[in-house]
Amino acid sequence: MGEQFAYDPWMAVAAIGDTTARTLCLGLLRQKEDTTQGLDQRLKRRFASAQFTRGSANKSIPGLVKQGLVELVEKGDKPTLDRYQITPAGEAYFLEWLRQAELSPMVRDVLQCKLEFFELEELPGTIEALEEQAIAFGDAADKAHETLQSKQRLRREREKRGQPPDWRLELSIAKTNDAANLGTAMRDRLNAAAEQLKGILETFSGHRG
Repeated sequence: MGEQFAYDPWMAVAAIGDTTARTLCLGLLRQKEDTTQGLDQRLKRRFASAQFTRGSANKSIPGLVKQGLVELVEKGDKPTLDRYQITPAGEAYFLEWLRQAELSPMVRDVLQCKLEFFELEELPGTIEALEEQAIAFGDAADKAHETLQSKQRLRREREKRGQPPDWRLELSIAKTNDAANLGTAMRDRLNAAAEQLKGILETFSGHRG
């Protein structure tokens, strides 16, 4: 596209890990132009588990227009039937969001949402990003396990000295154990997703369908 655009305060709110209705509306408009009424229907149908409230697209579009990420292409009989399309700046922003594999601890799962939008030719980069994130989560899990073992040794030493239990130490152990479990689970999840995408790429590279 070649067009340059600057990040601003709204961009900071709609961070790379963001899965708000505004970000998903960008992705839906990237696939095809639509009205806010149509966008609301598509949000409800394709992201049912996110439970977006009625009118989420209608509330999101004005901000996207203000930021130059979306533009009006046709006036409708009423505001909800106004038709919009993504702009080059919106395309650039959405692709930046899409290419990041980072997963934030949100009820609206980022990876599940992103898998709605990838095109076949974008899979190699996606696979690479997932594998990099899997390594990062694995490293984090290893460090958490080391810290956990250290804290558990400290607890045993306290017990040998006859010291009373320390609730803060116990809480820290529980937190570190959870971090180790999370890192391991995320590593395994991302590796599994990458392997499945490799299978899709191998099957369908060379033809579209």
